[in-house]
Amino acid sequence: MIRSLAYVLLSLLLFASPVSAQTVSLTRLSGPIVLDGLSNDAAWQQVQPLPLTMYQPQHQGEMTERTEIRIGYDDTYLYVSGQMYDSTPQGIRANSLYRDRYSGDDTFALILDTFNDNETGLWFFITPTGVRLDWSVFNDAEFINGPPFNESWNTYWDAETVVTDEGWFAEVRIPFSSLGFQDVDGRVEMGLIAYRYIARKSERHIFPNIPPNWNLGYCKPSEAQDVVLDGVYSQKPVYITPYAIGGAGQNARLNSAISSSPVTSFTRTSRSPSRTFSVATINALIG
Repeated sequence: MIRSLAYVLLSLLLFASPVSAQTVSLTRLSGPIVLDGLSNDAAWQQVQPLPLTMYQPQHQGEMTERTEIRIGYDDTYLYVSGQMYDSTPQGIRANSLYRDRYSGDDTFALILDTFNDNETGLWFFITPTGVRLDWSVFNDAEFINGPPFNESWNTYWDAETVVTDEGWFAEVRIPFSSLGFQDVDGRVEMGLIAYRYIARKSERHIFPNIPPNWNLGYCKPSEAQDVVLDGVYSQKPVYITPYAIGGAGQNARLNSAISSSPVTSFTRTSRSPSRTFSVATINALIG
């Protein structure tokens, strides 16, 4: 009871007005996290959920569904937990099955301004089926000669989701080695935005309390909440790619009944061609 009251008072002090100027310390996890989407590890119980605000359709309106977002970290990873309860779980939208492709799904997202420069950010979001999307944001999410993000940016991170009759639930694990940042004796300051988007209602629950005064205000680095992580050091990623070496031989003979040469078939996989987005198209794509 006392801890709950203290949390309410802290929320009122720090987050009652749009985008608190104060820096918030994230919680260092007290134990291991099993990445299964359920967020039922003991370590999560020590992390208070973020105070959320309705971003849209009505800023600071009454949220129609319950959402709990928690963020914690250890020496190696940043962890994010999302509990997206839904009174009509059959209405949850999960259309896309491909990495980096959004198709009008419900989403759970995190934006990190890792250098705290109020200009650039890394945008991670997932769908109820566990499809991951990761884009980089620049120009403070403002349109200057084109869209302010790069959908081709990718890094290493993990996510697990579960859909039940209560809603959908997600856990995200991002290695610090996948994030570019600077530490000062193990102290890191960065900007953070987290949100849940309910596609069928065009409803977004967001932290911090950002007003919808911009086209992409919900991913705008300069509006992010400043947060602190202690005992975390900048790391360089080490990528290990397994491979195998093999060989095969083929002796081709002309078949007198078929006057053609042997043919080897193959399939080529390529990325989709680059696309140009308008403001209206982007908002339609990502809510």
